[in-house]
Amino acid sequence: MTAITFRNARIVDPASGHDALGCLRVVDGQIDDIGDGIEQDHDRVIEANGAILCPALIDLRAAIEPVFTPSGETLDTLAPSAAAGGIGTVVIAPTDTMPIDTPEAVAGLKSAALPNPVRILIAGGATQSLAGEHLAEIGLMAESGAVFVAQGDRPITDTTALRNLFNYAAGFELWIAVPARDPFLSSGTVATESEAAARNGLVTEPAAAERLAIDRLATLAELTGARLMIDRVSTAEGLDALARARQRGIEICATAAVSNLALNAVDADGLDPAYRLMPPLRSEADRRALVAAVASGQIDAVVSDHRPMSPDEKAQPFSEATPGSTGIEILLPALLRLVHEEELNLVDALRPLTAGPADLLGLSQGRLEAGAPADLVLIDGDAPWVYDAAAGRSARHNSTWQNRRFQGQVLMTIVNGGIVRNLREWS
Repeated sequence: MTAITFRNARIVDPASGHDALGCLRVVDGQIDDIGDGIEQDHDRVIEANGAILCPALIDLRAAIEPVFTPSGETLDTLAPSAAAGGIGTVVIAPTDTMPIDTPEAVAGLKSAALPNPVRILIAGGATQSLAGEHLAEIGLMAESGAVFVAQGDRPITDTTALRNLFNYAAGFELWIAVPARDPFLSSGTVATESEAAARNGLVTEPAAAERLAIDRLATLAELTGARLMIDRVSTAEGLDALARARQRGIEICATAAVSNLALNAVDADGLDPAYRLMPPLRSEADRRALVAAVASGQIDAVVSDHRPMSPDEKAQPFSEATPGSTGIEILLPALLRLVHEEELNLVDALRPLTAGPADLLGLSQGRLEAGAPADLVLIDGDAPWVYDAAAGRSARHNSTWQNRRFQGQVLMTIVNGGIVRNLREWS
């Protein structure tokens, strides 16, 4: 039997709202007990000295690159990056270059992920090559282990094809993640609609495009009974549409990218291609609305949207640069910054990183209770540091977060009772 006791930790469990000093004991990969003075003679005791102990994070959207990509992000480079960010479970989501649109692709990635130190789950591509023209074999992908299906960044133009997709996914009770992008108002856009973007001659996307997209998607979900995941909502108008859909009893959930919670369109006004993201950075009013939606529970999961890019893909003029940024190591620190700035309390900030995504996918991790998997993260909530992408574990260094200051650092990550990240020696 292997046993570890964390002593004098600030134990935070967003699933129950618990936030208090105490001890937590791990035995053979599971949480054994939570309380005071619970360690036994043969336990390894870790003196936390008031550090935060919470469930390891669950990230529903990260990407890797095809195996033939020179120096690209692989499962083997993504996993240590996730562990460094306090993430115990990460979902590989499909992209244009890595569509994951066959059962063989899902099964192959699932098998290849097994030796890695964190839990890696796979989302299948909803349509072939994510082009929206032909449905992928969703049923066979589900049998191969896909935890949900996703359409990536491309909205499907043909409403009949979209209805057929929803009908198909509904038959397997899979969440279908669809971008909140109107097929026409969002086409070819590179920035949110604003005076600064107009002055810079950028092709812009109005916030109304997101509202229109969600209204359309929700109507089809209501028609078909599909489980609809709004993939990276980013505007106040989109949140209003989401609320209306929920009032109608539609089975709908929503994720938000951490960049849209922590940054706004002003950050992109200098036309630095590092800030070319999808969805684009929005107004400060939109950012604040997203933060309020996290606090109220309207946002079910916050995602890193970790999207590694080659230097050539980012070293272009803003409009021509490929959207995306590495950021899996920044998911937690960016949310902690909102806590320090008193925009969120700690429990609310951690809920869409733990219990929220766990509940969506029916995972047993993401909560602190006896018998749950011992997927944990120990955090120094006050440690100041500066992010340097080149010093990170990712194979790629394109990052919106380069040289930004944060307060809050992962000290230790535990997955299934094993320590997969350890920043320093412990008693």
